[in-house]
Amino acid sequence: MTQLVQSHILELRCIPEALPYFVTPKAVDENSPLLQQLPHWAACSITQALEFLTPAYKGHPRVMAYVLRVLESYPPERVTFFMPQLVQTLRYDEEQLVEGYLLRAAQRSDIFAHILIWHLQNSSFQELLPVVRQRIIDEFTPKARDMFQREFDFFDEVTSISGVLFSLPKEERRAGIRRELVKIKMEGEDLYLPTAPGKLVRGIQVDSGIPLQSAAKVPIMITFNVVDRDGDWNDIKPQACIFKVGDDCRQDVLALQVISLLKDIFAAVGLNLYLFPYGVLPTGPQRGIIEVVPNSRSRSQMGETTDGGLYEIFQQDFGPVGSPSFEAARENFIISSAGYAVASLLLQPKDRHNGNLLFDSVGRLVHIDFGFILETSPGGNMRFENAHFKLSHEMTQLIDPSGVMKSDTWYQFVSLCVRGYLAARRYMDGIITTVVLMIDSGLPCFSRGDPIGNLRKRLHPEMSEREAANYMIRKCTDAYNKWTTAGYDLIQYLQQGIEK
Repeated sequence: MTQLVQSHILELRCIPEALPYFVTPKAVDENSPLLQQLPHWAACSITQALEFLTPAYKGHPRVMAYVLRVLESYPPERVTFFMPQLVQTLRYDEEQLVEGYLLRAAQRSDIFAHILIWHLQNSSFQELLPVVRQRIIDEFTPKARDMFQREFDFFDEVTSISGVLFSLPKEERRAGIRRELVKIKMEGEDLYLPTAPGKLVRGIQVDSGIPLQSAAKVPIMITFNVVDRDGDWNDIKPQACIFKVGDDCRQDVLALQVISLLKDIFAAVGLNLYLFPYGVLPTGPQRGIIEVVPNSRSRSQMGETTDGGLYEIFQQDFGPVGSPSFEAARENFIISSAGYAVASLLLQPKDRHNGNLLFDSVGRLVHIDFGFILETSPGGNMRFENAHFKLSHEMTQLIDPSGVMKSDTWYQFVSLCVRGYLAARRYMDGIITTVVLMIDSGLPCFSRGDPIGNLRKRLHPEMSEREAANYMIRKCTDAYNKWTTAGYDLIQYLQQGIEK
């Protein structure tokens, strides 16, 4: 095999997809002569390059040189998506090669530097990271240091409001938020939302602050006026964000990375499936910022104003069944439900009560809150959330008017689920690598079972496309109005008052 590859090496070197066939942990162990060709190989994708940073490749110098060349070939802002994974690789970076890349990229991009610092401040291994953080700051120009200080101070002030509210009675907290917001001064026109560097902050809506429900903490929701960095600066839009203190947001980041990868995969293969990977950024130990999904309500909030199910609510909001507006909303619900069915099959999110399911103004479903994914569940409730994705009775009423899995819209939903699952399988290595690189992070989702092995099993690499399609069809049938799903919604209503 080695001789065959060497005889065709000039043709193969321009095909980065061929790399995994000979750049393997075994090839590294044997110091295969094929590794000598890496300096001449075409640059691969970022996800493929990150796979070579896992401990299995032992930091082989030729492999590392190739990985760093690949990373350097991308604009730093493209690489920020994988910042949690890059920070984790510093654990194994004995030659400080990844650290060197991070420092160079930080000099090329202030945004890259800021996002790196936020992640360094929040990571679970602290013996090295403060040193790296300080090196980045020391390399700032006076102008970059000033911008860094203003950006971080501004959002630290907003986040710290939670601590001020903790001692106040609940009925006084909203007024307390306003008092604190009025004190905060904005300096400069270059401040941006940490969760979305493309959105520049033009001001705070001081009357927008809302304290959110939490047993022991006081998360707050604040609305900012923002403009698109590359758009019309006179086009000011609202963007609400939740500021959390006392919660680790890193697991939400991982889940939303996978959802974002799936969104890109669906777009790449031309699939009309909807996912909304909203922004989340950990800004320090047990602190974070979460973007609010715009123009949306939770299913629980919808239940506070009507006794009907989704079928009735959609008629109330979009018109009678069969009308163009109702059918457009039903279509939006189907393409989003199918997108999240595929994402849920892979991530296995639990605690899928109606407070964690949002519906936007055109009928699309959006899942939020990924505190329980992979092998974890609240209170071991796997017995009640044992469908691979949530498809409650009211959801099936909307998707399948026949009630017996025979309608055109049900077949459309299943077809989209199958096509989305098959697309995800084609890109499974990048998805798995993204998760694998976080395995030593201390996140709860890695605390039990075999999360990586089971993720791989759910993708079934051993199956043919036909077998995988039939597997997904069975999962759709199994999830259809499953009684355990209704049981969990009932428990949440009885225990937490969350509308079912």
